[in-house]
Amino acid sequence: MEDYKKNDIPKVAVVGKPNTGKSTLINRICKKREAIVHDSPMITRDRKYYRADWNGRNFYLMDTGGIDSKLKGNINTQVFLQTRKAIHESDVIIFVVDLKQPVSVLDEEIASILRKTDKGIILAGNKCDGKEKDLYAEDYLKFGFDYPVKISALNGINIGDLLDEVIKKFKGNLSSVKENEENEIPGICILGRPNSGKSTLFNAIISDERAIVDEVEGTTRDSINSIVKINGKEYKFIDTAGIKRKKGKVKDLDYYSEIRTLQTIESSDIGLVLVDCSREIANQDVKIVEMCLERGVSVCMVFNKIDLIDNETLESITKMFDLKLKFARYLPFLKVSALGKKGIKDIIEMIDLLVKERSKEVSESSVTNYFKKLDREKEGIYLKGRKFKIKFIRQLKISPPVFLVFTNFNVKRRVNLKRYIENNIRDKFGFEGTPIFFKFKY
Repeated sequence: MEDYKKNDIPKVAVVGKPNTGKSTLINRICKKREAIVHDSPMITRDRKYYRADWNGRNFYLMDTGGIDSKLKGNINTQVFLQTRKAIHESDVIIFVVDLKQPVSVLDEEIASILRKTDKGIILAGNKCDGKEKDLYAEDYLKFGFDYPVKISALNGINIGDLLDEVIKKFKGNLSSVKENEENEIPGICILGRPNSGKSTLFNAIISDERAIVDEVEGTTRDSINSIVKINGKEYKFIDTAGIKRKKGKVKDLDYYSEIRTLQTIESSDIGLVLVDCSREIANQDVKIVEMCLERGVSVCMVFNKIDLIDNETLESITKMFDLKLKFARYLPFLKVSALGKKGIKDIIEMIDLLVKERSKEVSESSVTNYFKKLDREKEGIYLKGRKFKIKFIRQLKISPPVFLVFTNFNVKRRVNLKRYIENNIRDKFGFEGTPIFFKFKY
C-alpha cells in the first residue's frame, strides 16, 4: 500500500497547545467547517488531512491534537505521538500561540520540539481581533521563529498574510493538481456503533497508526481520512465517530460528531458498516445501514471480531442480521478480524466490486426489452382490472443509479410496483450492495 503522503503536494502541519484556535484556523483556511470546534480541550485527537489552496497553490493542511505533556493516559500519549508524526511528515509548520496569554511552559516545550526539526516554521499569533495593542507578542520572540504573524482565526484577520508566508516556505516545484482529481477517487467511510472496531480496521487498511485506538467509548471525535494506493488504484478511506443510539439529552459534542459522520456518509460512495460480533445486535446497526442507503451510498456489512466467537454463534448472528435487513437483501456480507488483519484483502475486492456495480450503465433498449419480455411471459400485476405495463425505462445517472420509468399507472404510492421493478432490475442487471432510485411518469 502506498500512502498519499508520498506524493509531491506540500503538507502544512498546524500545531500548538490545546485551545489556541488550531481547528478554527483550519476551518478559516479551508473556507468551511472541516474541523470540529469546541470549548473543551483535546477535541482534535487524530492527525487529519484537509485539501486547501492559496493563490492557485495546492497543499494539505494537517490538523493535530493540542500538545500537553502534563496530561497522562493512553489517549493523551497517542495524541502526542500523532502530532509528532504530523511534524515529521510536514514541509511547513504553523505554530499557533494565543497572544492574549503570556508564554507558558507548554509553549516553550513545543518550541523546543520544533527547533529540532529542519522544517519551515511560521509563528502564528492568534486571537488578535484589533481591539488590543501588541498583547504578549514580544514575549514570543525568544523562540527564534521571527515576529509572530498576528491573526484572528475566528474573524479572518490577516489569514492571507499568514498563507503568503506559508507559500514562501514551500521548496521545489509545486504540484499542479486538478481540482476534481481527489473527487474521482472513491470515498469509503467506515461506520458502526462505538467500539465496533472502526479505527482498528481503518489502521489495518492504510497500514499506518493514523487513527487513535482505545477501549474508551467515543475515542474518535471527528472523521479522519487517508488516501492510499492499493494494487495501482487509489482509495479514500474515512474513519468516523461511532453513531450512538439516542437516549435522553444528547451532549453537544456527540451531536457535532454525529453531524460530521452524516456529512461524511453523504460525501462517500461506499459504506463499510461494522458489526461487533461479540455484542448483541442492536437496532442502531440497522439504522446506520438505512442512513447510508437513503443517501445513495453502497453498503457492505462487515462482521468484525470473528476471532472472539465460535462458528455457531457467528452463523446465528449472520442469519439474525439477514432477517433484520430483509428490506435490503442485495447487501453483501463479510467476516473479518480487524485486530488480526484477517479479511482485509476481501474488503478491498468487495470495494472494487461495489465501485463497479454503482457505476454500471444499462442501455434503454436492454432494460425496456427485458420488461416487455416479462410482460409477455408472466401473468403480471393488475390494478382495478387493468394490467400494469412499463412503456420504457431509461437510466438517468450512475453512482448511485437512477432510472426514469414511464408506466400506464401512477406508481408513486404503489410500494408493490416499485418493489416489482427494482427486484427485476436487480435479478437481471445486478447492482449488488447499491441502492437504486426511481423517477416515475405516466
